[in-house]
Amino acid sequence: MITRISTSWQLLKASVSITFRHPKLLWFPVVATAATAVIAIFFLSALAVPLALHDTGYKFNQKEHWVALEKYYLPQSVDRHSTKILDNGRKLGVTSSTTTSQSWTLTPHGAYTASIPVILYFVSMFLATFFNVAFYHEIIAALNGDTVSLRRGLAAARSRLPAILAWSLMAGLVGWAIRFVEQRLPFGGRIVMALVGLAWSIAAVFAIPVIVREPETTNPIRVLKQSAATLKHAWGEGLAGYVGFSTAVFGLVLVSLVPLAAAGLLAYALSNGWIFAISAALWLIGLVGLGYLSGVARNVFRCVLYQYAVEGVVPEPYNSDLLDQAWKFKSNAN
Repeated sequence: MITRISTSWQLLKASVSITFRHPKLLWFPVVATAATAVIAIFFLSALAVPLALHDTGYKFNQKEHWVALEKYYLPQSVDRHSTKILDNGRKLGVTSSTTTSQSWTLTPHGAYTASIPVILYFVSMFLATFFNVAFYHEIIAALNGDTVSLRRGLAAARSRLPAILAWSLMAGLVGWAIRFVEQRLPFGGRIVMALVGLAWSIAAVFAIPVIVREPETTNPIRVLKQSAATLKHAWGEGLAGYVGFSTAVFGLVLVSLVPLAAAGLLAYALSNGWIFAISAALWLIGLVGLGYLSGVARNVFRCVLYQYAVEGVVPEPYNSDLLDQAWKFKSNAN
C-alpha cells in the first residue's frame, strides 16, 4: 500500500511537472470551453429564434403569443377511444365522457422542436472530440520535446475531421442508447447498464490518442478496437496507475482540510467569523485551481500511458520503473 501511494504521488508530480513545463497546455480547456459555449449559443439561437418569432397573431411581448407557441410546437395528448383532446393537460373540449387511454402525437412542428436538444447534444459531442484531439496532439508533442502550439493543435484536429465526426456520432449514439435504456429499467437493470457504461468508457479510454497518432484511421469501430487493444496488450491492476492518480488528488484535498479546520478553530476561539469565511473562500479557490490543474495533468498522464504501452516511449520526468507500476505488461507477467 505504501508503495502504491508513493507511486501515485510520483505520477501526479511528474504529470504536473510536464504541465508547468508547457503552460500553454493550461489554455486548451479554456479555449475549448469558450469556443463550445459560443458555438452552442449560435446553434441554439439559429434553431430557437425562428420558433419564437413564429407569427401567432399576437405581439412578441404578449403572454398569448407564448401560449400559442406552446400549443403549436409541443406534442398533444389525444384520447384514442373518444374525441376528447387535451393540450398540455388542459381540457379543450369533450364530446365523449369515456376516457380509456391516451397517446402522444407529435406534429411536424413539434418534431422540429424535439430535435433541437438532439442536435445540440451531437454538436457538443463533436466539439468535445475536436478540441480533445487538438489538446492531445499538443500533449504528445510536449512529451516528445516539442513546443506547444494552440494553432498547430487546431490544425491537426481539422485534418482529422472525418475521424472526429465519425467517432462523435458513434460515441454520442452509444451514450444516448445507454442512458435511454437505463432510464426505463428497474433499479437492478440500472446497475447493469451503469456497468455497461463503465465498460464502454474503459474500452474507449484511448480513443482520442488513437485518432491523434493514427490519422488514417477514420472508422470509429476500428478506433474503439485500437483503444481496447491497448488495454488488452497491457494493463495495470485495474488501471492501478490511473486510479492511483485520482487517489493522489483526493489525498491533496483531504490534506487541504487541515488548515481549513485550523482556521475554523481559530475563528471560534477569537469569535471572528471573517477568519473562517476568508479561509473558506481561499480554500474553494484553491480547490477549483487544483481540480483544473489535475484535470490537465490527468490528460497528460493518459497520453503518457498510451505512448508507453504502444510505442515504449518514456518521457521525462517519468521512468520505466515508475510507468511499470501503472502498466503491468502481460508479456512480463507471463
